[in-house]
Amino acid sequence: MAVALLPVLLIVLFTLLPYCYHTSNIALQQGVKFVGNPTVVMVIALSAATYFLGLKLGRSMANVMTIYESAVKDIAMILLIIAGSGIFKQVMEDSGVSLLLANTLQQLSISPLLLAWLITAVIRGCVGSATVAALTAAGVLLPIVTGGEADPNLMVLAIGAGSLMFSHVNDAGFWLFKEYFGLSVKDTLFSWSIMEAIVSIVGLLAVLLLQLILY
Repeated sequence: MAVALLPVLLIVLFTLLPYCYHTSNIALQQGVKFVGNPTVVMVIALSAATYFLGLKLGRSMANVMTIYESAVKDIAMILLIIAGSGIFKQVMEDSGVSLLLANTLQQLSISPLLLAWLITAVIRGCVGSATVAALTAAGVLLPIVTGGEADPNLMVLAIGAGSLMFSHVNDAGFWLFKEYFGLSVKDTLFSWSIMEAIVSIVGLLAVLLLQLILY
């Protein structure tokens, strides 16, 4: 149990440490920052697991490596697919497609809430990242909010609902769901993608209903 919680405990510890203990020693600050890096924390946790759950229990290193090999086989394809999806997302983001779409859709004369949802949904469909879609839409729609044309709280909800729309093959979550449940691409589109779309549309309708009730 302690080994399983070790990554969480270490990340929390090294995140809080700078706030609890102040020092002017630059080397110490950099050391804490390095050890608190999630990648380094996982290496430490893996080393601890190798010793406490393997070598200390009498298993040979060869046996431990065999266990690791079996574990990697189960997740290797998922990791490669997620990495490929992330690369495609980054290419779309760096090419400026999301910002171009947002600026184009901003010219539509529709309700600000519907516009917020639409911009976020289209960007999500093109880029595949809900976070990128929401942040891009928020930046583009900021003048509408600051100008008092829409309730900021409802705009946040509309953007959040839009970020769930159009989850398909360029979304890492799509492939994670597919591989975890052993589905085909077609089955994943008809289950995961449709479920996400329904949640997004219901979210938009709820936001519009809230607008009618409150205003």
